[in-house]
Amino acid sequence: MQRIGILGLPRSGKSTVFEVLLQGAGAHAAQAGREQLGVVRVPDERVDRLAAIFQPKKTTHAQIEFVDSGAARGSREAISVRAAAKADLFSGVRNCDAFLAVVRDFESDLEPAADGVDPARDLRNLEAEFILNDLAIVENRMERLGKELRVGKKEGEREHALLEQIKRLLEAERPLRGESFGSEDAKVIKGFQFLSQKPLLVVYNQDDGATRVPPAAGPGALAVALKAHLEREIVSLPAEERPAFRSEMGLAEDGLSLVIRVSYELLGLVSFFTVGPDEVKAWTIHRGETTLDAAGAIHTDLAKGFIRAEVVHWEHMVEAAGHTPTTREKGWLSLEGRDYVVQDGQCLVIRFNK
Repeated sequence: MQRIGILGLPRSGKSTVFEVLLQGAGAHAAQAGREQLGVVRVPDERVDRLAAIFQPKKTTHAQIEFVDSGAARGSREAISVRAAAKADLFSGVRNCDAFLAVVRDFESDLEPAADGVDPARDLRNLEAEFILNDLAIVENRMERLGKELRVGKKEGEREHALLEQIKRLLEAERPLRGESFGSEDAKVIKGFQFLSQKPLLVVYNQDDGATRVPPAAGPGALAVALKAHLEREIVSLPAEERPAFRSEMGLAEDGLSLVIRVSYELLGLVSFFTVGPDEVKAWTIHRGETTLDAAGAIHTDLAKGFIRAEVVHWEHMVEAAGHTPTTREKGWLSLEGRDYVVQDGQCLVIRFNK
C-alpha cells in the first residue's frame, strides 16, 4: 500500500483536505503520536463494473494510506540546521512514498493569514523546511564519516564525496527530487529518506469561486487546485445528493478522485484486476512492471512458480459478460510471459506450478 504524507503551513487547510479525503471515501482516522492515519479506498468504476458482472462474494478496491502530519513552521529562520538534527519534526511521514503539500490560496476573515495570502511564498517556505531537514541529516552523517576518515577508515570515502555533492545542491536551495543520480549512488541515498527527494503533489487550497490555474510544480512534482472548504460541505451531504450539488457548483470531479488520480500519476502507478466468483480485486503496481511482478504482488508463490499469464482488458471482459471462452474466441485474451509489461486496466490470471 502506498503512503502519502500530508504537509502544510499553519492555516493552509491541511486538516480540511485530510478530512475531505477520508469522508469522501467513508474512512476514519486513527491517531499515531502527532500524526493521524487514514486508509482510503481508491474509487474505481472499473472494479464496480467488473463486480456487477461477476457478482463475487467479495469486492476489494485498491487502498492508499494518508498521513496527516503536524504543521510545519513556515519560516526559513525558524530553526537552525543543528536544531533540526536534534528534533525530526517529520519523523511520522519520513517513510511515506510521496508528499501532498497543501498551499493556502484563499482569503478568509475567519482565518486571516498573518502575513497575507501568498501561495508562491508559502511553497518556498515549505520547500525550505524540506531542505533544512535534509541538510541536517547530511551534515550529521558527514561529521561521523569525517571522524572515521581521519583515523584511517577509508570505507566511507565514496559516501562522503556523494554527501558533499548533495550538500552543495541543498545549500543552493535545490530540492533533490529534480536531480539525477547513478544507480549505485541512488541506493546509498535511498536509505536517508531525504524529504526534498520525495515526489510532491502541491494542492492549492482555493476559494469556492476561484478559477485560478495552478502553476507548474517543477521536476518530480505535480500541482492541482482544490476547493477544500466547499468539498467538505459536499462530503457532509448524503452520497446520493453529492453529484447534483457538484454539478450545480461546476465541479467536474470530486476532491477524493482528483487527489488519488493525480497521486497515481505522480507515483507512476497502474491498477490490474483479478476477477472471479469469489473476489474481484484491484491490485497496484508501478508502471513498467511485468506480469512476474504482478504475480509477486498477488502472492510470492505465484511468482516462484510462474508459467504464463492470461491477459484481457477489463472492457473486453465486461463486454464478454465475464465469459473467458468468449474473450478467447474474439482474440481479446492473450497468453504472456514473465517479461510482458502490464498495462493499466488489464485483468490477469496467473498460471503457475504449485
